[in-house]
Amino acid sequence: MPQILTALYLIAMLAAGWRLFGLGWSRGVKIATAVALILPFPLLMLLPALIEPARPFADLLRAMGLTLLLCGALCLGGGWSAAKMRARRR
Repeated sequence: MPQILTALYLIAMLAAGWRLFGLGWSRGVKIATAVALILPFPLLMLLPALIEPARPFADLLRAMGLTLLLCGALCLGGGWSAAKMRARRR
């Protein structure tokens, strides 16, 4: 089950990056929207680990949260760059 949720999160970030490129919003609004899309899922793992660092597996939760944050940002950027490359070919 956790692998399915992780895969769905990363696919959703890829699709979100693709769609954000196509919108006619300013760059600042797009970046703010991207940050708002990326943060919620990793924060579910990061916040408990940061609030109580002495808990068991806090370091594992922190590592997983940071990895999801990084991978989500990379997937969002990948979707954005794929949409940009496809728009150039047209």
